[in-house]
Amino acid sequence: GPGWWQRRSRLAMAIGAAAAAAGLALVAFAATGGLSGTAQASSAIPSPPRANKMFVEDDNGTGADNQANIVQSAAPGLVHIVSAAGATVGVGMVLTPSGLVLTSDHILDGAGRARVRTVLAGRLFSAKVLGADSAADLTLLQIEGSSSPFKTVAIGNSRDFAVGAAVTAVGSSSSITKSIALDLGNLASLHGAATVSGKRLTGLLESSLQSLPSEETGGPLVNLSGQAIGITVAGAGHGLQYTGFAVPINEALAVAKRIQAAR
Repeated sequence: GPGWWQRRSRLAMAIGAAAAAAGLALVAFAATGGLSGTAQASSAIPSPPRANKMFVEDDNGTGADNQANIVQSAAPGLVHIVSAAGATVGVGMVLTPSGLVLTSDHILDGAGRARVRTVLAGRLFSAKVLGADSAADLTLLQIEGSSSPFKTVAIGNSRDFAVGAAVTAVGSSSSITKSIALDLGNLASLHGAATVSGKRLTGLLESSLQSLPSEETGGPLVNLSGQAIGITVAGAGHGLQYTGFAVPINEALAVAKRIQAAR
């Protein structure tokens, strides 16, 4: 059956029943192949919602369904980014049913094409690089060769978050399908900065979570309701001290729309 990995960083959360529920959700999505069945797949890049979904806390203040929310909202739209040599170099998030994928630019190392593999179904597709914004470390890909629309990652709004808010980086173990990795942390800054592949990025969401290069880079940073509020681009640290960096989703979607409009 599908694997389930949970790494704990500085924010500890109860996972018992929630992990079981999330595992069941993962099985259900794997059974559907991570694809939907509409006739015409939209290529309209979404805009952030006016407000994020309300997260309802339980008696412990965490919410027993939070990991199930994350898996249900983010896992179906998660893909591995595969290099020409066949190595998994990171992950990406599907923005549209037509197969537009947003990921981190530096993991592609200037390549004009890549392959993507749906994490839940393990289906491998060719993908064309539509354009990149190296200053934001973002690349937009178009998946090719699919006759069925794709499931997408749930989109949130990166405004109005406070330092200390709980966030989760969603990824997948390198080259392993049907596995979801969740790294938990708290927002440490809304104006973080990091040097990524020699470029200085500013205005990043900085958090106290571990971001592994081949597993989370290019994937969504989500709120407790499982909505993407950022795209992970870098991580640093060792031992129990980690820092993760993500481009806020509002900025990332604006970049994706500019790339699409320039085609």
